[in-house]
Amino acid sequence: MASSQVSIRTEKFTINCLYLLGFLDLMTVSMGLPLAARRARELGATPSIVGLIGSVYGAIQFFSNPLVGKFSDVAGRKKVLLVSLLGTGAAYLLHGLSVSLIMLALTRIPIGLFKQSQSLCKACLADITAPAQRISVFGKFNAFSSLGFVVGPLIGGHLAMTDNGFFRVFLLEGILFVAMTIFTWLCIEHDDQQQSSPNKDVGTASESSEFDGARNSEIQTKSGRKLQENLKIANLLIVRFLMGFSMIIFRSNFSTVLEFRYNTTPKTNGYIMSFNGIVGGLSGYFVGNLLTFYNNDDAKALLHFSSILAMSIFCVTFSPELWVLVVFIAPLAFSSAVSRVCSTNLTLKRGRADEKGLLLGVGNSLMSFARMLSPTLGGLAQELSVYAPGMLSVSVSAVGILLMATRIVGAEASEEKKKD
Repeated sequence: MASSQVSIRTEKFTINCLYLLGFLDLMTVSMGLPLAARRARELGATPSIVGLIGSVYGAIQFFSNPLVGKFSDVAGRKKVLLVSLLGTGAAYLLHGLSVSLIMLALTRIPIGLFKQSQSLCKACLADITAPAQRISVFGKFNAFSSLGFVVGPLIGGHLAMTDNGFFRVFLLEGILFVAMTIFTWLCIEHDDQQQSSPNKDVGTASESSEFDGARNSEIQTKSGRKLQENLKIANLLIVRFLMGFSMIIFRSNFSTVLEFRYNTTPKTNGYIMSFNGIVGGLSGYFVGNLLTFYNNDDAKALLHFSSILAMSIFCVTFSPELWVLVVFIAPLAFSSAVSRVCSTNLTLKRGRADEKGLLLGVGNSLMSFARMLSPTLGGLAQELSVYAPGMLSVSVSAVGILLMATRIVGAEASEEKKKD
């Protein structure tokens, strides 16, 4: 009994440490996020070169996310997380030392390779929490991480105004990532045995020889089930890509649309984005309580809140006044936060226990691909009309909702009927 209580306390402590790590991670990243494009322009880059340098990170992440996720399934989460944090710190320090466009672009490669801490933290959380608790835990993790995005730009903005500000910001980022490495090493307890063994369901040799015929039939049945499970996971990943792509298209042109339609200043845009971050963070914190109204039916909740997301984007796009836009930002941020948590939890539920890192990595890889495509597509749409990026975003999300209703929620409903 006493050992069980100690284990529960250790688990809670580890979860809280991962919350803090998520906050520090995104706070640190967001400190220098607005400065990279500005630094590229100072070094003589044209707008297209600035976009090309920015896409290097997404391109590397597209390939590295699944590989690092799978490696963490095999080698252990904590070890890979330590390497990720330390490598990211060194990469950001090199980025701060960039004195040419080539160096600025090349230093984005190690950043894209090592910056895997968010997905690794989520994989750690998935390992140590029961499936019923994951919605609440992931929601709170996203909430703390979102808070980091509110705090980080304020610190980075003030520091950037000092002499040699770009270098100082990225030096601080490097130091903070080294500090996070030490914090993870000392405080985060993660037993690699908590990651399920991929061979735990494999029978013994004697069973195989004794029941050959029965086992062949069982293997065929299992193969069919595995194919169905893989299709379900593929559908979920496609839906996650479409809904994420929709939001990224919308956000990539949001500031430009604000300035063009409402003549806002950068200060006003900053307040609107901060409001969006605060609402999204608070929503993530209470998402676990919200899902109790759905009896923990993640698929139904995902469908409902994705629909709210699409309607909110439509309303924001065609808002006649700025105050109307701000009103619709709240349900947009709220539905986005809930949908993100539900899609992640559904993917983990339907995947194998020993492939959590891989599944999270593939999901992040698809988001990286979306980030590569969205600036170009959003820019082309904006050349047609100021409303076009919003309408493109709504159209993409509508496809995702249709797929969700037919392939995910519909499939689950038919399975329930078969069971009954």
